[in-house]
Amino acid sequence: MKEDPLHAFVSRSLRAEVSDVRSEVIAKDPRRELERIRFRQDGGERTLILQRVPADEALETQLLPFLARRTDRVPAVRSRGIPPPTVPAWPWVLVEDVVDAPSACERDPRDIVRAKVTVEQAVRSDVPALRALGVPAFAPADLVARVPRQAGRAIGAGARGAAAALGALPVVLAHGDLVCANTRDTERGVVLLEWRRAHLGCGLLDVARLVSDLRAWDERTKTEELFALYGQLSGQRFDSEAIRAAELVDEAIHAATTY
Repeated sequence: MKEDPLHAFVSRSLRAEVSDVRSEVIAKDPRRELERIRFRQDGGERTLILQRVPADEALETQLLPFLARRTDRVPAVRSRGIPPPTVPAWPWVLVEDVVDAPSACERDPRDIVRAKVTVEQAVRSDVPALRALGVPAFAPADLVARVPRQAGRAIGAGARGAAAALGALPVVLAHGDLVCANTRDTERGVVLLEWRRAHLGCGLLDVARLVSDLRAWDERTKTEELFALYGQLSGQRFDSEAIRAAELVDEAIHAATTY
């Protein structure tokens, strides 16, 4: 009897015997496809997520396996595939299923900041490797400069000045879209999803993005302490001017189309 391709794929990815393998598409749009794969292993039902993305959105398929080897603050990766340019197929990555886990914003947003810093520190000496994986470098001024081209609108001098001021801060691996929807509260702690906008840049902007989203999520949420916590954990000190600069830049680049 010919072996079922999906069964063989899961078994090979896990290097284990599995049974009753089946799948369902749970999300599909021009930017990604998510497929939940169900199977039985060691007497229990398990699930994994197969994520496919267009070639021009494939940063995460390159970066996530690297991050997963450095820290458990990202989804565990079981396998990945990068088709050659001559093959009309999307790059893919097979990861643990945390899709239905609650957002970490529902519990303690400070744990999101802790997870972010953990990832930063896990790869702080890996800049050459990150560049080789295709992670771009965007200073705050670069992010602001990209907005007029994409949105057709001018950026005020205040945002440009704020971006220039933030350029003096250390360069780290920034998530690029640190919002509640891209965090999960799991048994092992907070896991950060959606690394397709990751870049080498200003980590304080990630915190500003989270703070902005939290304010929209729940106006009663106390967000001021998140900046202080990030400074404490990252060994930096941010005065009110630096925080305001980060908020101005975040507002400027996210009021327009995504970068």
